[in-house]
Amino acid sequence: MRQDQRALLSIEDAREPFFVGVDIGGTSMKVGLVDDFGRSVCTGEVDADGVSRRFIAIKTDMNPHNAVKLLTESINVLCNRLGLTKSQCCAIGLGVPGTLNPKTQCLRELPNLHGWNGFPIAVEVEKSAGIPVTFCNDANAAAYGEFWVGSAAGKKSVALLTLGTGIGCGIIIDGRSINGETGYGGECGHIIIDSSANAMICGCGVRGHLEAYSGSLGVARRTLELTTRRPSSIRNKITPETRMSDIARIVYVEAENGDEAAIEIVLETAKYLAIGITSILHTIDPDCILLGGAMTFGGNESEIGRRFLQKIIDEVKRQTFIAVAENLSIEFSTLGSDAGFIGAAGLARKNFLDQKTI
Repeated sequence: MRQDQRALLSIEDAREPFFVGVDIGGTSMKVGLVDDFGRSVCTGEVDADGVSRRFIAIKTDMNPHNAVKLLTESINVLCNRLGLTKSQCCAIGLGVPGTLNPKTQCLRELPNLHGWNGFPIAVEVEKSAGIPVTFCNDANAAAYGEFWVGSAAGKKSVALLTLGTGIGCGIIIDGRSINGETGYGGECGHIIIDSSANAMICGCGVRGHLEAYSGSLGVARRTLELTTRRPSSIRNKITPETRMSDIARIVYVEAENGDEAAIEIVLETAKYLAIGITSILHTIDPDCILLGGAMTFGGNESEIGRRFLQKIIDEVKRQTFIAVAENLSIEFSTLGSDAGFIGAAGLARKNFLDQKTI
C-alpha cells in the first residue's frame, strides 16, 4: 500500500522518539515528522479537500541562507502545531539533490540549485534549528525510506533507481547508506552501457551513460529519432512548444493507446535499464532492485507499466547469473514522493541510535 493511502497518525498515537525529515528539491522542500516506526505524523493542518497533510511544503529559495531560515521556521511551525518541544525531535534528516564533500562538509555542484555550490548546508541547518542534522543524498534518502518501511522492508539490501530527467540511485546494504569516499557512491545513472564512439551523450557530458538512454531526456531523443523513420501517433502530439521533458509522458499515453512505436520505445528503455541493473547486481548483489521516480510509465497501475517492469525482469534474468536472478526481486517502489522525507528521517534516526550505542 502506498504511503499516501495510509491513515496518518495523530501525535497522540505516534511513538517517540520523533525525527524530522526534509526533502529538498529544485522547486520545493518538504518537511515532515516521522515517529520511531517510520510512520508519518499529520502536520496539524488539512488540505482543501479536508485531508490531513503529511508534510509542510515550501518553495525552495535559490539563496541557501534564506532556505535555511525557511526550513527552521517550518520545523518550528510543525513542532508548535503538534505541541512538541524541540527536545522531542531528536534529529533532522536532510535529503539534498547533490553530494556533500565529507572532508569540507560543503555541498558539491548541484545541477538545479546553482547558488548552493560550496554551501555547508548541514552545519548551517543544525546551527539554525538547534537539532542534530544527518545529511544524505536525496536518492539514498528515498532508498532508505523504501528499505525501512516501503517495498524493501524486511530485505537486507536494496538499490533504488529513480527514473526522471536523469537517473538517480540509492544503495542500502545491511542498513547502511553507501556514500563512498568522495560522496559519489551509488551514481549508477552514470554506468557506461555503450562504449561506442557515437554513443548518446549524457547530461554530464560523457557518452554512453545509462542516463543518456533511459532518463526522460534520452527517451525523448530516441523518440524523436524513431518517429522520423516510421509512422506514429506520437508525432501528432508533439508541437514546437512541447518540452523535451514532457515527451516521455506522451510516449506513455500513446503506448497505453496501443501505438506500436511508443510501445517499442518503452520496451527499449527497459532493455537499457536492464543492462545497467545487471552491472549493479554483479557489483553489490542486493536482495532487491526498486524502480521509482516520475517515469515508470504508470507503474503497477498501468498495463504498459507492468510490461515495462516484466521486460526489465526478463532481460536481467537473461544477462545475470542464475543464482543472482533466483534470489532477486525487481519491483516498483511504493512510498512515492514521500520516500525522500521519510528516508531522510530514517537515516537521522539510524545515526541517532548508532551514537547512543557508542
